[in-house]
Amino acid sequence: MRKIYLLLAAVALAVSSCQKDADGGGKSPTEPPGTIPADFDWKTIQDVSVTVAAPVAEGGTPAYSVIRVYASPILSEENVVARGVATAAAPFSTAVSIPAGARNLYVQTTLPDGRKAVKMVAAGASVNVPGAAMAAAASPKARVAAKASSVSSMPDYPTMTEPDAGSFAPQAVISTTPSKNFNLGAKESEYAAAAYYIPAGAVIDGNINLNGNYDPNKQPVLYVKGKLNLASPNIGYATLAILPGGEVSISGKLTAQNVAKDLPALYVFPGGKLTVAEVSFSGREAVNLGTVEVTGKLDLNNALKFYNGAGSVLTAATFKYSNTGGLFNDGKIAAGELEFNSTAAFENCENGELTADYVKFANRTTKFYQKGAADIEEMYVIGEVYVNCYTYVNTLKVEGGSIYIASGAALVTETADFNNVKAEFAAGSLFIAQDFGPAQGGKNTFTSKAGESDVTPVLRFEQSSFYSKGDQYWSQAYTAFTGRMEVVDPHAENKFYVAKCFTDGAYLSLSQLTNIPESDCNGGKGQITPDPEPEPDPFELVEGQVYTYCFEDNWPWFGDYDMNDIVVVSRIDRMLSKDGGKVSELTFNWELRAAGTTYDIAYGVQMDRVQSTNIASAESSHKGFGSGMFVSQNPESGKNAVIPFFNDTKELLSTSNTWKGHTASPTVKHTTKVTFSQPVDAAAVKDSEMNFFIAVKSRSNEVHMPGYAPTESGVIGKGSFLPSDPYKFYIAEGDQAKHNYMMWALMIPGEFSYPAETKDIRVAYKYFMDWASSNGTQHTEWYLEETDADKIY
Repeated sequence: MRKIYLLLAAVALAVSSCQKDADGGGKSPTEPPGTIPADFDWKTIQDVSVTVAAPVAEGGTPAYSVIRVYASPILSEENVVARGVATAAAPFSTAVSIPAGARNLYVQTTLPDGRKAVKMVAAGASVNVPGAAMAAAASPKARVAAKASSVSSMPDYPTMTEPDAGSFAPQAVISTTPSKNFNLGAKESEYAAAAYYIPAGAVIDGNINLNGNYDPNKQPVLYVKGKLNLASPNIGYATLAILPGGEVSISGKLTAQNVAKDLPALYVFPGGKLTVAEVSFSGREAVNLGTVEVTGKLDLNNALKFYNGAGSVLTAATFKYSNTGGLFNDGKIAAGELEFNSTAAFENCENGELTADYVKFANRTTKFYQKGAADIEEMYVIGEVYVNCYTYVNTLKVEGGSIYIASGAALVTETADFNNVKAEFAAGSLFIAQDFGPAQGGKNTFTSKAGESDVTPVLRFEQSSFYSKGDQYWSQAYTAFTGRMEVVDPHAENKFYVAKCFTDGAYLSLSQLTNIPESDCNGGKGQITPDPEPEPDPFELVEGQVYTYCFEDNWPWFGDYDMNDIVVVSRIDRMLSKDGGKVSELTFNWELRAAGTTYDIAYGVQMDRVQSTNIASAESSHKGFGSGMFVSQNPESGKNAVIPFFNDTKELLSTSNTWKGHTASPTVKHTTKVTFSQPVDAAAVKDSEMNFFIAVKSRSNEVHMPGYAPTESGVIGKGSFLPSDPYKFYIAEGDQAKHNYMMWALMIPGEFSYPAETKDIRVAYKYFMDWASSNGTQHTEWYLEETDADKIY
């Protein structure tokens, strides 16, 4: 019991410290590191009565469920305090002892198909756990890109319609490059108009001024259907509108001033394209429904709002967004560097796809609403990140920021470094990190928002993790997991001290137990295919007693009477029912130690109280079964079950192993497994009911232990054969044999030191004859008493 108490005490220490702050503490100022308080009672336990109802599974209640009860939030084998089976007709009920410091129990329910659920319940004198609600797992479907959605959170943005080419005044159509600087909307110009048009096929190289500030009320628009090449234009009151098929190329910087107007500064229609070296937009609005390629820096600031609509493409080498503006994406964005400052916000909407090498949210007031698909090489967060759909970040570093993962969403990362982070997980959310906390940051608070009937969120740390430090119960907790959540850490099995990190229903498992239904926003990453739980076996393996069986092959004559012609060490293991009444399987563990014979000898056993028809199979590890007295290695036909072990000693030994001073043959341990068609009464297969025998030279010439009958193949002979003579097994004529108390086979408890070759057992063991002549009442342990060492092998 001491070992059990030690394990439970370790759990008690860990659980009792769960209430300490997430930043550690709890270390006794009077205790040196690495020691246990002197007043801790290792044997303090409390008795609890636990009853667990069968689960309610999708499609009805299963025939049974396997129940495991843990006294710690670490769901490892060392913390199991009870296990059993619950059925619809009979709940699992047991009495257990748990550490006195354990405030909660964790009850794991497993259906036959392997689905699992875990419930935390407060520990008490009597604990009743209702059946867990368990839904079937869906088939996994990986999502590789944002799925087109008819419902998008993309906010309303200014829209423009493509004008009719014939609606423009002749002076507003620019078909060739102007000979001098062309000012849109010039009040006194002969070209004064509210809208200008570069038709398809036209190529305009420069001399276009986009300020449009000659008549602010007109807010002139330049529609480009052909090609326009500019150096470094500034968009003031005007609007640059690139129509389907239109192309604008800017070799320098494109700027937009912060002026009040109704139309956006830039509007790219579907099929339109803007290529520019650098962009700096302040205030106003920009709409891209086509393609915008920025080979250098894209700088958006002040109150500017940039809308990248469905089907659009926006690329930039460096992307910086500052102040109170907003970036809204329902198309595709690819960036080398993407940085948000001040109160800037980025909303990647339901159809949005983001690909970036580096993303930075540099202030606490910056926000990232990730509702589409995101693939980011590195992300640094001080602000807030809302994960509403599948997000992959190779390296994720969060300093004082906040992470919110919505129901059905997944955040997947190779490396996650968190320091002073607040993270919230909705029901059915998923967070996967190959390496969590390599920089060993702390003061992290992870909170679950899942209710009792919700799908438990799962956090998986695949390779390595750091969320607590130290090897005793006061160890510092760097991350506190609170609420119903499953934390998976396959390398935490022996870290009992991390239990302080888990409170209010959070628990630690070594492999994922919770199946999270597949959704478009988790890519099937939360799906598991659990191994079916084997049907609870009402039988358990019980090891038997070791015996040594010794045989003399000269029956019915004495011969040298050294009892070493066959020496077999054997142990019978039984698959015994929990009530001890039935046996479903026997395993004979046997080893031929000696064969001091010159005859061909076979060895087997008859089960005197088991019929041969009740043997389903017999399988032996001894595969070199040769020809001889037994027809085969299979059970013999007949009334009682007869199991052969070997046909000739030479199959197993090349020397006798009986001559002192001679080189011995190595012995081999074998097993013969016998499975019954129907479980048999345990009393029928006791050791005393096992009738071991040898067959010498012929199948009918059997030698048995005293009082045991021959098989159907054996011959009784002329003499008496009385089971009432327990120590006189003989078949011979005359009183000389009848009253000499001899036997030709012995069954001796334990491993027996048998006599050497030609050394009579009556001389080798001093008290053998006293035992035999007293009918076994004197010197009952003669085989452990005085011997002549020179006569023992």
